[in-house]
Order: sequence, then C-alpha cells, then structure tokens
Amino acid sequence: MTFAPLLLLLALLEIPAGAARAAWAGQYPEVAAACKAGVLCPKVTKTVSAPPVSVSLYYESLCGGCREFLVRELFSTWLMVEDILNITLVPYGNAQEQNVSGQWEFTCQHGERECMLNKVEACLLDKLDEILAFLTIVCLEEMDDMEKNLKPCLQIYAPETSPDTIMECAMGDRGTQLMHTNAQLTDALQPPHQYVPWVVVNGKHMEEHDHLLSLVCHLYQGEKPDICHIGPKSQRKVCYQ
Repeated sequence: MTFAPLLLLLALLEIPAGAARAAWAGQYPEVAAACKAGVLCPKVTKTVSAPPVSVSLYYESLCGGCREFLVRELFSTWLMVEDILNITLVPYGNAQEQNVSGQWEFTCQHGERECMLNKVEACLLDKLDEILAFLTIVCLEEMDDMEKNLKPCLQIYAPETSPDTIMECAMGDRGTQLMHTNAQLTDALQPPHQYVPWVVVNGKHMEEHDHLLSLVCHLYQGEKPDICHIGPKSQRKVCYQ
C-alpha cells in the first residue's frame, strides 16, 4: 500500500536546511531528485488569528481504511492548513484489552502484528516531537512493510532516535502502558466508536460523508486560508468492529 505522490511531498517536510538536508539528499537521491531537494515542498509558518481546529484520529495500524484516511485525507489536509490544525493520534482502534494476573493483554482486529505496530506508533508519539511523530507515522503507514521501514522513516524525521529505542519501548512495559492508556481513551468516546477510522473534530464525531478539509475550514473562526474556498469530496472506507 503506497501513495507515491504524497510520499514525495512527505520526504522533505521538516528536514533542516543546509548541510543536514544535503546529507539526507545524498542518502536518498531518488526521492530528493523527484522532490528537487525541497523546492516543491516549502514550509511556511503563518500567524493564526484564532484557536486551531482539533482533530483526533482513533485508528488501528493495519486497517486499510485507517491508512487511507491518515495518508490521503489527514496528511493532505495538514499539508494545506497546518497552521489552523491540531492533530491527536490514538492508535488502538477495535482492539480489546484484558487484565490477566495484573498484566494487560491485547487482542487486535488484524492480529498480533497489528498490536505490535499499534505499540510502535504509540511509542513514536511518546518519544518524538508531535509533528515529527505524525510525519514518521504517515511515512510508515504509506509502506507495505512497516517494520522494515521504521529505520528509514526515522532517519528522515528523527535521525537521533534509534529504531531499537522505539522497539524496546514497544516490546516493554512502556508500550503496554501506552496501549492501555489508548484503550481507555478509545473506550471513553461518546458516542462509542462503531468503526475505525473514528474521527473527532472539536469534540464531535465526524460523519462518514464529511470531508476533513471542508469541515476544518468551516469550523475555523479566524481568517481562512485560500484553500478553504475549494471544497473537495471523498468517499471514506472504514473497518467495523
């Protein structure tokens, strides 16, 4: 499952200018060449005139509909209106937890691999700056072999963080604790989630027929970005419980 055009945009976002970017471009020449070393991927920070719109995504790592929403809709919306958007990711989804002899054990909809990848993404969110964690997770979710691509995704966005550090977190007590916290957050949803991706915007569930960019633009109370005058539509795929 890959989204090549978005990957090219993703590849150079948040990468420092100058020597660091040159070093990265030398390590990943094909992606850097396609993106012209950042010329096509500018990052401009603007002053906002109102509180950002809060978007919380409750999802699971191997749900096809979750991956498509994260990469095609949430990430693309972030690219266009980053300055008016505040994103929270909660990787857990339709999993179930059980306390067995004082230890939390989890059963995930797409098996043990999904449980581990949910923990990996929870650990990324725990260990990295929130934007770098978001971009790293998008990078992973674009790939068919997420485990194999943890290292290159981290090398792009958080080269000071070792994949071993993330895996140690995911496989240890911290990963279990993070998953339990995400289970509590998911179970506390009102109304309860019926499927994933389950999207909450400014505290209210986003309906399947809604488009995220249009909704964010509608809810933002400040001066709206120019892109808000364009209202794309999409049909979202979901994973029911």
